[in-house]
Amino acid sequence: MKAAPVSLIIVSQKRPEHLLRLLQSLRHQTHDNFEVIVVADIEPSPFVNDVKYIPFTNANISAARNAGIAIAAGEVIAFCDDDAIPDPPWLERLISPFVNPKVGATTGFSRGRNGISRQWGAMRFDLAGRDHPFNIDETQPSEIFDPSPDAPIKLIGTNMAFRKSALFEINGFDENFRFFLDETDAKLRLDQAGWKTAIVPHAQVHHHYAASERRTENRVPTDLFEIGASKAYFCKTHMKGDSNPALRDFTNEQLIRLTVLVEQHKLRRRDVTPIMQTLGNGMSEGLLREPKSPDLTILPSEFRLFDTNNSEHVVLCVGPRDAKWMTKTARKMVNEGKCVSVIQLSPSPRYFQVRFKDGYWLHRGGVYGKSIRTQSLIQFTSYRRRFAAEINRISMLYPVDTVLTNS
Repeated sequence: MKAAPVSLIIVSQKRPEHLLRLLQSLRHQTHDNFEVIVVADIEPSPFVNDVKYIPFTNANISAARNAGIAIAAGEVIAFCDDDAIPDPPWLERLISPFVNPKVGATTGFSRGRNGISRQWGAMRFDLAGRDHPFNIDETQPSEIFDPSPDAPIKLIGTNMAFRKSALFEINGFDENFRFFLDETDAKLRLDQAGWKTAIVPHAQVHHHYAASERRTENRVPTDLFEIGASKAYFCKTHMKGDSNPALRDFTNEQLIRLTVLVEQHKLRRRDVTPIMQTLGNGMSEGLLREPKSPDLTILPSEFRLFDTNNSEHVVLCVGPRDAKWMTKTARKMVNEGKCVSVIQLSPSPRYFQVRFKDGYWLHRGGVYGKSIRTQSLIQFTSYRRRFAAEINRISMLYPVDTVLTNS
């Protein structure tokens, strides 16, 4: 039986290179029945025949998502950010719990900037919008949770999917959340409507946080206005009592965050006060915002299938003298439509990092370096054993079909 058709919505602003890299990676998704809707300020020209493009310059992620939802032709609507790269089985795994008709939303896990370490896992949130991590059995394909209006399961914005009918039932995203807590608000309303939620641990994306108008590439904030506005509006809308203590706590958390960045020499001390002022100004505006329902009408739109390669997963094992062979072989296989991962080892204790580059996944690090946080600082091993260990780690994310070496 063919899997349910999915509409994948990607919102992008002023990051065309990241958007094109994400679209290129989607060619390797194992789910072969999805369309891509790009809501962005710039048309992704190399993919113009593959995507539905909505020109959008308004800096409002909820409004952009609603614009994408309006032309979505799939039975399931998924979301991924332009600065994330999903694993090839991501979409297939993320939508699998929708076989249960009571499931209204699903979410997976994300990995951080090095492409390996956990960034976000299983979480709930409270009516002040605070996150509360918890553990689930990650050996299982998914776990389904009953609705909990006071402590819902949190959805990761760059890794989530909704049953289309459920999303229309709650009237989409509240456009007062221009950035931050937008999916949290939608999820709270979804639980209030009685829908179940599934967490899918192995539906994972690599989310590396690209720079924006609100932060630098190394995640240092430059403006907290919209974060403050969304926080204040969320507390005003959903908290049952006085929200002032929650807003004071949030203000203190942000001040501590900036102070730590100053101590790490990532932020100048004189910048703390003006940044905190943007937070206060945002909170003041957020408390004045009034709920408004978006016009979430369905616009006529045919399903536009996104082409995928659905080919074998090849791993290239590369030593310090194999750079030319790696480049030539990886490029050839990418052009053939294969899914390629490269393990590039150097004779050093360098930490491992993963990035999607030139159409393939590059896993680079020292043969003596660690790739998982729990490992010791120095790995006493050989090239052969280290290649085997990294192949095993990669296969946990996506099964490996073929391994090649330059010999």
